Amino acid sequence: MTVESVRNTPHMPPASRRLTIVLMAAGILALAFSVVWMQSAKYEPLTVGKQAPDFTLPDLNDREVRLSDYRGKVVFLNFWATWCKPCREEMPSMEVLYRNFEKDGLVILAVSIDRVTTKKDIPPFVKSLNLTFPILIDSWGQTDKRYKLMGVPETYIIDQQGVLREKIIGPRDWTRLDNLQIVTQLLKSGAKSAQADSSGADAPRL
Repeated sequence: MTVESVRNTPHMPPASRRLTIVLMAAGILALAFSVVWMQSAKYEPLTVGKQAPDFTLPDLNDREVRLSDYRGKVVFLNFWATWCKPCREEMPSMEVLYRNFEKDGLVILAVSIDRVTTKKDIPPFVKSLNLTFPILIDSWGQTDKRYKLMGVPETYIIDQQGVLREKIIGPRDWTRLDNLQIVTQLLKSGAKSAQADSSGADAPRL
């Protein structure tokens, strides 16, 4: 039923007709508002302090990797592509970071957003740079909307509880100490927490 059909209904009292039109108009406005809200939410950036959206993606060996499986670790989540020159320039310093801090509880997950047409270029890219950290493949854009990606490279530093602590747009030199403040702080806090838990477990009960 449309507003025009309500107006042309012959036996409907004027008061009922007005009420029906008002209710229909309110319904249309509510629907329009919900559509606008959903569209704006789709483009709302992921902000620091919020839970990092979970996902499951295959690695280069088709093994499924789930982000939430790394709770208790500091996760360095990087989005990249083989055709991205800044990504290629950034990757060697990420490898240095990984080799230096993996033993301290740092996990690097590098998600390739290469689509199906360029997926074949991923293994040669990884081999050419001698990368040893996990490479995940998102050929269908599963993470694009969840992380509101603006481009590549983008990096998300996620703490031991799965909360986003830093978002970096563009490449960085990860061998520079001033670029590692959040990472080192989180790793130190995790080490202190582990020591406290260990000493508490070893303490004699009275």
